[in-house]
Amino acid sequence: MEQKRITTKRITRLAVFTAAALILTLVENFLPPLLVFAPGAKIGLPNAAILAVLVLLGPVDALIVLAAKCLLGALFAGSPAMLMYSVPAGLISLGVQYLLYRFTFPKIGLISISLTGAITHNAVQLLIASLILGQSLFYVLPLTLIASTIAGLFIGFAVFYTVKYLPRSVYEKV
Repeated sequence: MEQKRITTKRITRLAVFTAAALILTLVENFLPPLLVFAPGAKIGLPNAAILAVLVLLGPVDALIVLAAKCLLGALFAGSPAMLMYSVPAGLISLGVQYLLYRFTFPKIGLISISLTGAITHNAVQLLIASLILGQSLFYVLPLTLIASTIAGLFIGFAVFYTVKYLPRSVYEKV
């Protein structure tokens, strides 16, 4: 893997994408649940910024933005306990998306990669909640899959069009 240099331009790009992810986190906190019968189900707006970074800047930069989004998002929301859910789910989801993007793209498109990431993210969060509570919560898996499908498709389309129409000057190599 190519070693990335730390440059002012790279730091600026990471800051802009991190700010976008944080703004989307704050916006999402004001929105109602994705599905009325699945409280807590969100569309995953910040994941659009992270997937876009993965595609445009690479996995290391996506990991940096994910880490900053998780830490700062939990602080801004006033809920550091969110880290128990967001960090493992985000890391595993990003890992799955990276592997799909690296080894199957363009045979599998961004929308499918986003969908897989959303399902992975929600399944990991469900597993963590089950472990923390000491009881299986997988009876809500069908609802989680519905929410994941809606969210993954929405984010996938958003990232597809963002990547397609974003000016090259935002992400091209120095």
